[in-house]
Amino acid sequence: MRRVMALLLVGLIVLASGCIGENAGLTKDKVLNALNDIETARYDQNFSMTMHFTEPITNRTVNITMSGRVIGMFNKTSGLETGNMTMNMHTMGMNITFNWPYFVNGTLVYLKVDGKWYNVPSNNDISTQARGSLNVDYIENLLKRKNVTIKKLTDGYAFRVNVTFWEFVNATNQTDYLNEAWGNLPGNVTVDTKSGWVEVHLRDDGTPVFIETYMDVVMRMTGISEKPVEVHMTVHDEVKLSDVNKPVHIVAPNGIENASDFDEMFW
Repeated sequence: MRRVMALLLVGLIVLASGCIGENAGLTKDKVLNALNDIETARYDQNFSMTMHFTEPITNRTVNITMSGRVIGMFNKTSGLETGNMTMNMHTMGMNITFNWPYFVNGTLVYLKVDGKWYNVPSNNDISTQARGSLNVDYIENLLKRKNVTIKKLTDGYAFRVNVTFWEFVNATNQTDYLNEAWGNLPGNVTVDTKSGWVEVHLRDDGTPVFIETYMDVVMRMTGISEKPVEVHMTVHDEVKLSDVNKPVHIVAPNGIENASDFDEMFW
């Protein structure tokens, strides 16, 4: 009886400490294999951003808020992707709304604005937003670069990992884009990560179904004014994946062959 009671007590201690369930039946390798097997999927992405900084000349605080939703589907085998992007921005008393259909063919990204298609350059952040398939690569890069603990939930599995700004940038393959964008500035840019984390929910076979990212950073820019300018920014992003490896029908839209350069849209 004492031996039985001892075993029960050990079991209770293990349960209380959370040791049972973590990594149970699902390993990092299994998740990586599941990610590699994803060929098609639909996605629903919601994101929001807040930013504020002090304008150096007028000493006025500028506040910017942005929110958006991207609904689309992709086929990695053909390199095709299509969907619709909606964004709302509020700054300096103005409200700006965009509602843009998009089409992706390999590395080429197109947006339809006022009935006309435009070719978006790869160094534009909108190009990344329009490619929901990159979320699969995002998870894969995180798993390869970070140590994670996969925990068993009542429905599937999940892992959550802290990330810095640059870990996030590297995992989302935006390093070259930022280096090019910031390389044109007169001074330097440094980033301090106040808080940053990513949480991924997985099915029992390791297929991702939900990705949530949060970043709270301070960017410090020099060369713009006598004193450095600090930009405070928070980003919150949620992506739901569905219909993984189910058939999707994606065709090139009419008029895409006559797409104009994206810069022409502003003239």
